[in-house]
Amino acid sequence: MKKAVLAVGLLLAGSFENASAQSSMTLYGIVDNGLAYVSNIASGVNKPGSSSVQAVSGFGSGDRFGLTGKENLGGGTSAVFTLESGFNGNNGVLVQGGRLFGRQAFAGLDNDRWGTMTLGRQYDFNFDYLAPYLAWLQFGSIYGAHIGDVDNTWATFRLNNTVKYQLKPFAGLSLGALYAFSNQASGDAGTGFANNRAYSLGANYKAGSWSAALTWLHVSNPSSSAATGSNPNGAIGGEYSSASTIFYNVGFVTEQNVYGVALGYRFQNANVNFVFTNTHLDYEGGHSMRVDNYEINGRYFVTPAMMLGIAYIFTDGSGYTGTGATAFATGNRPKWHQVDVGATYLLSKRTDIHLSGIYQRAAGDASTAALNVLGPAGTGNTSQLAIVIGLRHRF
Repeated sequence: MKKAVLAVGLLLAGSFENASAQSSMTLYGIVDNGLAYVSNIASGVNKPGSSSVQAVSGFGSGDRFGLTGKENLGGGTSAVFTLESGFNGNNGVLVQGGRLFGRQAFAGLDNDRWGTMTLGRQYDFNFDYLAPYLAWLQFGSIYGAHIGDVDNTWATFRLNNTVKYQLKPFAGLSLGALYAFSNQASGDAGTGFANNRAYSLGANYKAGSWSAALTWLHVSNPSSSAATGSNPNGAIGGEYSSASTIFYNVGFVTEQNVYGVALGYRFQNANVNFVFTNTHLDYEGGHSMRVDNYEINGRYFVTPAMMLGIAYIFTDGSGYTGTGATAFATGNRPKWHQVDVGATYLLSKRTDIHLSGIYQRAAGDASTAALNVLGPAGTGNTSQLAIVIGLRHRF
């Protein structure tokens, strides 16, 4: 009897060990807290503002914790999942609208030959393929993303109800396609299958020291995602507008198209990147606006533990002179100049101190500055400066 029990125990132990060897699950996260000085900040466009010194969180890398896992199903196929939550490290509050897993929440299948298909709440390819070339993600701060995040390269909104497919046909090349459902049945005008849906395509290629990316994102009726809109449960879930997303707040957006291209070159301890995005916004009433972003940036590792970076961003807008647009422009050709600088010092492989500065100035017909996330400068201020320092730990 004892021998039989021992045999069963050894069999179960062997089965568990074999299953464990074929499966994995990882807990990971980032806590990034610090202090920020802003030269002038207001609660909204055309409102009075003043300077501010404040405790900030997640400005270098969004605070997060997550679980990601993979189970080997055999034949080169694995089940994969990721659940990732965003939070404020200063007060512990959940962000991304209070969602438990607001950053990412998906499951899918991965095959060595046929690629990966995932379903859930996910990023579009402007973030996956284009954002890694941008200064804010490489060395700067989230406040240094493009004004209004009009191209969603900072991921102001993620996409719900998403089916996403990615394939690597040969070494160095990644291709992707995504569709995010509105989850709304056909109905009267302003509702239905296309109301608050999205789709995106992307390509990323790396060969030696060179790399390049090409992306496209289309969103239908994204303004309907507001809590009081006609479809808050669609592809975009109520994240579309805030004090700093000035282009989305000029009126009801019926369609948004974003095209992006990036080119990067790496040599020894440095790399340089050029990024261009073209965003076209259609509004109710037949109005439209085009916003082009041009960014060139570079970073350099002075030592293995210390990195410096600098970027220049030029934003060129045209079109729509309606009542909403006059909040940030006096005519139909608003422009903005922005400079991002950053420094990171590694205390260890997982902990660093980082410092960044962002300066933005309105030009042309633009009448206000509005750094990403922080919000616009107060009435009469055409420039805005932010200086932030923080301690970041990854686990």
